[in-house]
Amino acid sequence: MPDDDGFSLKLPPVRLPSLFPENFRVLWPAPGDGPDSRPSPWTIFAALLLFDVADAALALFVGSAAVTAVRVVGGALVAAVAFGTLGTVYVWEAVAALAGFGDFTVVPTLTVLALLRLLR
Repeated sequence: MPDDDGFSLKLPPVRLPSLFPENFRVLWPAPGDGPDSRPSPWTIFAALLLFDVADAALALFVGSAAVTAVRVVGGALVAAVAFGTLGTVYVWEAVAALAGFGDFTVVPTLTVLALLRLLR
């Protein structure tokens, strides 16, 4: 069936291998079926808190430059995905790490950003 935009897609019938029984049905998820795919805000907050705890533990107990680089890049990616442009605040951790103040990066930046988003 054509969509409102005039775009249509038609696939040939799907044939299953003979090892499947004749009455075997394949159910494809339709839009709106199944559970909501978006996690709750509190689930996101818990995940960000867990990330910050792991990040702080690595900052305090592992002084390797490679681990610091992975922490900063990983945190920046998580911040960008979770907060969009607000996630650019996470850049301060990269600046602190590059300036030699790696101990300051134990501040739970992602958790603070998540709290700000939950409370507004």
